[in-house]
Amino acid sequence: MPPNTPQPPTLFQNVEQVLPIDEIFPTSALILGGVVLIGVVLLHGVVMHWVQSHVARRDAFIRRSPHAWRSDVVMASVILALLAAGLIEVTVWTTALKYSRLFPTWVGAAAYSASSYTTLGNATRNPPPGWSMLGPIIAMSGLFTFGWSGSVLVDVVHRVGRARDAARGAGPSPKVMLPAVRDTPTTVHQVE
Repeated sequence: MPPNTPQPPTLFQNVEQVLPIDEIFPTSALILGGVVLIGVVLLHGVVMHWVQSHVARRDAFIRRSPHAWRSDVVMASVILALLAAGLIEVTVWTTALKYSRLFPTWVGAAAYSASSYTTLGNATRNPPPGWSMLGPIIAMSGLFTFGWSGSVLVDVVHRVGRARDAARGAGPSPKVMLPAVRDTPTTVHQVE
């Protein structure tokens, strides 16, 4: 080849021309979003652990008497804890957006955080150019935590119902034992 002949682009240059990764996933948005997402999920884990421990500790309280109010008090406290977790997590996102100077007002940051976190996506305010990937990252954290809350809530309803049945003196229904995921067995009613 003559010395002035242009060299063919390398594979990486071809990929970057076809798929501009830094434009799709801006590094600053990924770092901020990733750090806050991990913090929110860890915080949610603490609350989920508390909820499950709280219900386990209240088992004897429910079994002491067949009154429905005992299980209702436990369920209300669980719902309040899940609500508090969601509101605190939106506040964490709001704080991150406001202190990163992506939104000039707390109201704008809160509206965007809550809208993205709940995956409604109807915020009237948006982050500045280059930060649009924060919305999907916030939505992913909401999906993770809502899914986790839902699974814990199913477990709590099952545990509270079982304790209430025991308090009423209801005999055990036919059950199939499933392998233990943790140190407590989980059961499922047989379908006949």
